[in-house]
Amino acid sequence: MASISYECYDIVYRVFQPHSRFQQTHHTPPRPMQIELILNVTSLLIPRRRIDGHLINFERLSLQTLRFDLGLLQSHDQLRLALAPNFIRYGIDVVSTAYDMIIHEIVECGLRIADSTTGNNCEVLPLCLEMRVVFVEKENEEEEVSIGRATAESELEFERSNYGMVAAKESFVKKMLKKVRVKSRDEDCLICLEELEIGIDASQMPCSHAFHCNCIEKWLKVSHYCPVCRFALPTD
Repeated sequence: MASISYECYDIVYRVFQPHSRFQQTHHTPPRPMQIELILNVTSLLIPRRRIDGHLINFERLSLQTLRFDLGLLQSHDQLRLALAPNFIRYGIDVVSTAYDMIIHEIVECGLRIADSTTGNNCEVLPLCLEMRVVFVEKENEEEEVSIGRATAESELEFERSNYGMVAAKESFVKKMLKKVRVKSRDEDCLICLEELEIGIDASQMPCSHAFHCNCIEKWLKVSHYCPVCRFALPTD
């Protein structure tokens, strides 16, 4: 029986700091600083076969937050090993040049921002890796897969790539999300990484973390966890 598998075709990424929430202070005793790395990953699966004359692509969004000591940025090799399991989950070859380049960008950006915050009263430095990974279906010359099987197996492959993420129950989402008016500029929406503008209505999780309404509603259709603290909403 033929099976459908995918291989990584292209990776587009950028490493940056979300909108700063630091307030300048002076004569602050040095404190151990940690890096909070937000992985914002979009995976696109592209089958080679056309279905009813069209190519049907499958796309998924994943958001993950990792924390590690700033000192880890001093060693590329140690950081490569520490982050490898997380990148393997997204289908990225951790012995590839692309992975080395991503690690290099994380180190360079992290150290540059850490230097710029010297003297600030902060213990956690937010850093974001936004990544789009494109996978294409491997060619299978042994057997022609029927259109129906190709569709079913592509959908199954996409579902399996969801890494255990389960949507929140819709009825509980409506009950547990609270509309709040944004009154200050000290927060970003950590789903789209844009600022929560003063005066707009945001959606607040029971854990008190707030997001753009559309962002969190879309996110909870993929995962029942809060993107920041992993507070869990009930599932189906």
